[in-house]
Amino acid sequence: MNNLKFYCKTLISKIRKFGILSHSGRNFLGRVCVKGRGGGKKKIYRFIDFFRRINKLGKILKILYDCNRTSYIALILYKNGLNSFIIATENLKIFDSVFSGNIYFEASNTEIGWAVPIKNIGLFTTISNIEKNPFKGAIIARSAGTGALLIGKTGQIAILKLNSRWELKVSEICIATIGNNSNSSHKYNIIGSAGKNRGLGFKPKVRGVAKNPCDHPHGGGNGKHSSPPVPRTAFGKIAKWTPTKVKLGEIKNRRLFKKY
Repeated sequence: MNNLKFYCKTLISKIRKFGILSHSGRNFLGRVCVKGRGGGKKKIYRFIDFFRRINKLGKILKILYDCNRTSYIALILYKNGLNSFIIATENLKIFDSVFSGNIYFEASNTEIGWAVPIKNIGLFTTISNIEKNPFKGAIIARSAGTGALLIGKTGQIAILKLNSRWELKVSEICIATIGNNSNSSHKYNIIGSAGKNRGLGFKPKVRGVAKNPCDHPHGGGNGKHSSPPVPRTAFGKIAKWTPTKVKLGEIKNRRLFKKY
């Protein structure tokens, strides 16, 4: 067991990584552009293999926490000696075999954690780490506990149902990982203290009514002054009752499912 730990340490040390420089919400001129950011603990960015087209079987050697993402990551060693980090799926254990590539496998042979083209995955299978465009890397369903349901195939197009109840169309040759992402209980985590929130890089917030009128639309007044009937942000935009989501052109390829 000690030999395995030492071997994992040597592999992890060889994988490319670098430290992240904290800008504390400031731009290249040093001016604050994002409020409430600053401090925080030092972070190391580890490169994750979002492509997974090596066409080899590998073994899971270690599952560890990554400070830059909500789900856990796994150290995988392939048969040809290459190693990399991947996003760990739910119920993935050490010494499990996983496959990465676009060689054809029967849907019955695929297992949790395998990354194969969507055309080789059976219908009504939960998948994650999905490519939106072939050979571009996974960008869909990468956070903790997320996944998409494969509900249909038409020609060379696969239809996915996301957790947000949206329907999305992608190519069948896109790579996807079978199973939900790990750490599904992340949404129940409670910060619990102000010091932990500072460690995450967030400063304490100040109420708008406690500021001067030059700093916030809610500011000013004599003594304690309640907020106006139409609450606004510090920049004057309405903070409630109006949609803030930007409708992009890709929304044409989606369809909201009916809520019964």
